[in-house]
Amino acid sequence: MTARFALAIAATLLPAVAAAQTPKANGETMTLQNYAGTTGNLHAVVAARKGFCEKYNFKCEIKIINSSILGIQTLVGKSLDVAQTGTGLVAATNAAGADLVIVGNSLPGSVTFLAARADVPFPNKAKGYPAVMADFKGLKIGVTARGSAEELFLNVMLKDGGLQPSDVVFVAVGGPATAYTSMVIGKQVDAVIMFEPVKALCNHTKACSVIVDMTEGEGPSIVKDIFGSGVPLVMRREYAEANPALMAAFYAAMTDAATWFNDPANFEELVQIYTPLIGFGDIPGANDLRRNWIKSVLPAYSKDLKVSRTAVKASIDFNVAVKILDRPLEVSKVLWDKAP
Repeated sequence: MTARFALAIAATLLPAVAAAQTPKANGETMTLQNYAGTTGNLHAVVAARKGFCEKYNFKCEIKIINSSILGIQTLVGKSLDVAQTGTGLVAATNAAGADLVIVGNSLPGSVTFLAARADVPFPNKAKGYPAVMADFKGLKIGVTARGSAEELFLNVMLKDGGLQPSDVVFVAVGGPATAYTSMVIGKQVDAVIMFEPVKALCNHTKACSVIVDMTEGEGPSIVKDIFGSGVPLVMRREYAEANPALMAAFYAAMTDAATWFNDPANFEELVQIYTPLIGFGDIPGANDLRRNWIKSVLPAYSKDLKVSRTAVKASIDFNVAVKILDRPLEVSKVLWDKAP
């Protein structure tokens, strides 16, 4: 009788316990940065499209901002709640007086590479990095926006190759689609430091090629050191601190999204979600190109949003060494203490 009574009590309490453990926001709308023409903020896109945000009682609103630095500026200006950017840029922004925090990891490693049009000569390519950087002297190089994290990183790469930033011409070309067009079709630039799907397009069309691939560990040693904080998700500290229920719901929704897009059974639906977001124009084989590229980039995304404290410190130290920061910052000034 006692055992039966205990089971009855447990059956009554279990739904309440489960409900208490399920994060629930208060119906807020959270705006999250995404980049056009790429998988970008994959966690946020999937969470919004599959209803994971609503599952935890908040709304995810995706904003297209095709530059890490513009994302940071919009975040500081409070027209954005979550930026997808670089650790070094967060540190530099905070050193200038802002108070932003990394709250999770979108992609642990570097997502950028240096690609060039096929007709541009690179006599030192076989020598690899950093010798090949000398071949960029006098070239026009596309970046998402002037002053972006990509441009700052490229400045370091140029110096490793014995050049100065003034030895090249930087041109703002926007996101991957316009970057590829500017390089291959319009020939306004000779090379770009960019992210996917430019590499996939180069491999498919042979109209360009990757010269230094940071996604494969090439480039400065810092590429390996910062693995674990490559492309973080960033918020204003006061926003994160003031909304504990929303933050718990945010983590739950993004984790559900990661579980969903890593399930092979959902791949075809994922391709359908991204088909209207990633266009390849009239390129022959565009559908196969899109499918193969999406499949290839999925492993690069974080499954649990975890951030490496060591990698954050390495990124800060790197930015001090190259004088982007004039003094080191404590990791706690950049990384939220409640981040996974």
